[in-house]
Amino acid sequence: MKLNVFREAVGRLPMKRLKKLFDKLSSEEKKPGWSGEVNLIFTDDARIRSLNKQFRHIDKATDVLAFTIDQPESEDCVFGEVYVSVPTALRQAERCGATQADELVRLSCHGFLHLFGYDHGKKRDAEQMNALEEYYLSYSKRTDNG
Repeated sequence: MKLNVFREAVGRLPMKRLKKLFDKLSSEEKKPGWSGEVNLIFTDDARIRSLNKQFRHIDKATDVLAFTIDQPESEDCVFGEVYVSVPTALRQAERCGATQADELVRLSCHGFLHLFGYDHGKKRDAEQMNALEEYYLSYSKRTDNG
């Protein structure tokens, strides 16, 4: 699987960490025969609010949204898209004492896990998803910060 990163909002992105995180996560989580591309879009609060309203009927900004698009059997398909609100991520990082890079990577990881079929609606599912997030984030912290 291939990761494409798009910037709709300004800000420095930890590209090496994001790519290594995606490579690790996709290699361990994809099902046999899956291929295609994942688009990771760093956007602003207005765009993510619009998407949240359109697809989830919630008229407010959120930190991350993930959408599965195509069936992942062909290399030229877009398997899914993950949208991360940079302004929301930066506010959350400040509020919880994380670095901006750590929060952007955390939200990207969360979105990737949603694409690969994980959810957190039930307690047991949330515990599993949180454990996987910690696993992949600990891997990403062992990589370059650039």
